[in-house]
Amino acid sequence: MLLYLPITVVLISNLIPLIGVLFWGWSTFVLLMLYWAETVIIAFWTLMRILVGGDFAKNFFGEILGRLFFFAFFLVHSGGFLFGHFIFLWTFFSGKRGHSTKLSEAFFQTMPDEFWKGIVLASGLLIPLAISFIGRGIAFVIEMRRLPLWKRLVDQDPSDEKEVGAIVGGLYTRIVIMHLVILVGAALAQKLGAIAPLILLIIGKTIVDIWLFIKIDLKGRSASTIDTVNVK
Repeated sequence: MLLYLPITVVLISNLIPLIGVLFWGWSTFVLLMLYWAETVIIAFWTLMRILVGGDFAKNFFGEILGRLFFFAFFLVHSGGFLFGHFIFLWTFFSGKRGHSTKLSEAFFQTMPDEFWKGIVLASGLLIPLAISFIGRGIAFVIEMRRLPLWKRLVDQDPSDEKEVGAIVGGLYTRIVIMHLVILVGAALAQKLGAIAPLILLIIGKTIVDIWLFIKIDLKGRSASTIDTVNVK
């Protein structure tokens, strides 16, 4: 069934870090950077749902203005939150990896290059990130094809449609639960200094991520609903 495709893809993206830890020498900090980047991907698809999904008003112009306003607002809001969270992770977990941690002008000048070249490219994080992006994108396409944008704009009461509060609430609920699990696991792994805690962290994060993915992104997607988007 088409329903299981995005779940399978997201599951694969969650299991790749096991290979990274066991064979590529990924550290706790690398995992945290990966999971932070995955949160950016989740935020991106949430913003897309705000822009072309959801139920905002009872008239065409209200729908257009509502989407643009909430998209811009939560772009700034979630962007600021993710940036602050990134600084927190970089400052407290980067350790003695040779990365600058002092919050100075030089830090903000060198940090993007250190993150992209020194972590994402050097550690091979593009592979799980690309797979995660595709899996969550498939779920987005399934949802949007069920009720195209033009129908959302003209239908005054689209069935089974989420309001913007539910869409954004799902994002922040996911972030809070997910990163509580990740930060607790990362702190234990860094303190114990062994591979076993990292493996437990990956397994725990995977279970929580799949559960939230089904509960939030695929909520209410019955077999009959999914079948309606199959290409005949």
